[in-house]
Amino acid sequence: MNQARQTAEKVEYNGSDNLAIMSFATNYNGSLYDWVARDVRPGMAVLDFGAGNGEYANRFPIGSVDAAEIDPDLIPQIKQPVVTDIDALGVKYDLIYTINVLEHIEHHAEMTQKLASKLKPGGRLKVFVPARQEIFSNMDTHVGHYRRYDKAMVRDILEKAGLKVTRLGYYDFAGYFISLLYKWLGKDGRITKESIVFYDRVVFPVSRVFDKLTGGQVIGKNVIAEAIKV
Repeated sequence: MNQARQTAEKVEYNGSDNLAIMSFATNYNGSLYDWVARDVRPGMAVLDFGAGNGEYANRFPIGSVDAAEIDPDLIPQIKQPVVTDIDALGVKYDLIYTINVLEHIEHHAEMTQKLASKLKPGGRLKVFVPARQEIFSNMDTHVGHYRRYDKAMVRDILEKAGLKVTRLGYYDFAGYFISLLYKWLGKDGRITKESIVFYDRVVFPVSRVFDKLTGGQVIGKNVIAEAIKV
């Protein structure tokens, strides 16, 4: 999962091992890419904030997306133009997306306001974050999470940034219960390739069925949100 770094506030991230292993989650990553890419049209200005190893940014045509990342170990893996200081950006974007990033940032509301300021009028911000504080586990600690979210928290930071929320729900129904079990078992916070591949191929497709059946309004491992600058 993407590491969250930003220029105004350095955040220590020590979960690069987990980040690399998540590249084997082809269904999960493909689903999230489809979500961020479905509104993208030729000529749109797009920013991937907290691009990590380029898992999503690299799927777009080269040169069509800016990638915000400051980790020198990850930047060489990104094939798109990389920005390390979003304060210096003079560009206004049609779309900014951030996947598993805000939870790494202590002052997440302040950063959300900054991202909103980089949108054009009518521009869209897409946010994907881990959900439910009750499943905060050693994995969250291992990768440097400050928190997990519920829908109300996400709505609050988006609306305080001056954005109109157009989509808000939970994502990965089954993942909530797997994460709860992971916490109960007292795992050390690391994941294995084998466990990710099994989850991605067997559990995740079923989980997405439950997301659709519940409309994302019951529970999930993540919160998924979209908001527009009006």
